[in-house]
Amino acid sequence: MRERLAVVVALCALVVQPRLARAEEQPPESADPAAVPDPAAPEPPPASDPPPATEPPPATELHEDSEFGPVILIEEIEVLGNTATQTELIRRTLPLSVGDVLHASDKRLREARFKVLALGYFRDVTLAMRKGSARGQVIIEVRVIERGTVVLNRLWFGTSNISPYWLGADVGERNLLGLGIGVGIGFIFAAHGDVEGSRNQWATELRASDPSLLGSRWGANSSFTLVHGSEVYRVGGDPQDVEAKDLRAFSYRRFGARAGVTYDVTALSRFSAGVRAESIVAALPTAPTRQLPDGRTTAIDLHLEPGDSRVVTAGIGFDRDTRPDPILPHAGGHITVSAELGSSLLGGSYEFATLFGRYEHYWPLFGGKHVIGLKIAGGVVIGGAPQFDRIHIADVDRMLTPRALGLVLSAAAPLDILGTRADKPTYGDLGGAANLEYAFQLFRGSGKNRVYGGDLFFGAGLWGLGEQADLRARDAGLFDALPIDIYADAGVRIDTDLGVFEITIANALGRLR
Repeated sequence: MRERLAVVVALCALVVQPRLARAEEQPPESADPAAVPDPAAPEPPPASDPPPATEPPPATELHEDSEFGPVILIEEIEVLGNTATQTELIRRTLPLSVGDVLHASDKRLREARFKVLALGYFRDVTLAMRKGSARGQVIIEVRVIERGTVVLNRLWFGTSNISPYWLGADVGERNLLGLGIGVGIGFIFAAHGDVEGSRNQWATELRASDPSLLGSRWGANSSFTLVHGSEVYRVGGDPQDVEAKDLRAFSYRRFGARAGVTYDVTALSRFSAGVRAESIVAALPTAPTRQLPDGRTTAIDLHLEPGDSRVVTAGIGFDRDTRPDPILPHAGGHITVSAELGSSLLGGSYEFATLFGRYEHYWPLFGGKHVIGLKIAGGVVIGGAPQFDRIHIADVDRMLTPRALGLVLSAAAPLDILGTRADKPTYGDLGGAANLEYAFQLFRGSGKNRVYGGDLFFGAGLWGLGEQADLRARDAGLFDALPIDIYADAGVRIDTDLGVFEITIANALGRLR
């Protein structure tokens, strides 16, 4: 009896083992393009004749642009948390729409959050996916936390050697009536000092932009600027000393307009193009000269046409931003490149070209609480550009007073830390800066807090500014002739409902020198 039972068991094993082997070799059932398997549904019976086995792709092939996983159909897109921003505006911003059929790992799902954050209207954006009304259909849930859209972009105040005080502000509405339209206005007034030829200065600017015309990838922007200025130049004395007797000033007026279009190539990249027309009236001195410390006298080129002149340019640009938080970045990168051409063929008085670029990248440390940031920026000006289109020393040295709406508010010389060229130029046609920065999170707000977060940072960098003619015709070694130096900065950045506020060493120096 036992021998017969053993024979029966052996026969059963011979029948079952091949069936189990075929079941193990059979790959998972591929997703139906119209549906994905429902975990709650009963398992279908095994196919009588399964397809031949295939090896799954290695993990290294599943890179950022790979599409794998089940195929899904977007049944609906729900937007939650918005009160000031129109729901349709957010839906138009997403790189996907109802009815799209895509893989669960489609890169558009990953980029959707960055695209909505790039609007600048929200503190945070999260995406979730839940089951729809039928197998393979899903509902995309976009939950946003709004931030204030009325922002203080700039607050100008301080005192310097050429202006006893200046005061101004730049405010904007980034999401007018929830339509995604941005508007802004800036105004500054600077009282004149004791420099011969100087006068009170003021400037104003109006801006408007729509990043998505009628929900398309196209956007438009425009601005108008009026400047009533007084530019200071040196006629003698030590470059490190700033005394009124060594300076002169000439008055000028500028009125200009800009208009441009943008096109979103991807969710994170954008091309732009624009034109600028500007009228300049300058009361220049006759044959201005400067007496050098060694007693020689040299002519001064103020890089402007006397009387009436015009600047007419056409330009293009590219921008790619992968930072999840562009306000207090702790990951990703940002790159911008722009080129502009001015010519008499366009109706202008100046023949020149400019090329500027900026690159930033951030590497998170210790779970994103700390970050190392690298920032590189620079440019070159070719030809006879007007004074205002050339690179100013405060554009590359953060420890000097920056230009405000085109006005130069200080004539202070940069700190001579490296002991290189002492008479560093105020304007140049070749310049840039490289900065390495370390920052860590002090706090992050939540709920309805009006202070969203704060970072403490330390940074140091190298900057340089020169004129190509001076570098070609020099009477010293290259290192001594190069107008380069270093700068350092440290402080706190606070992100609030009204904008970003910086309390830093460089910020303080720029308001007191």
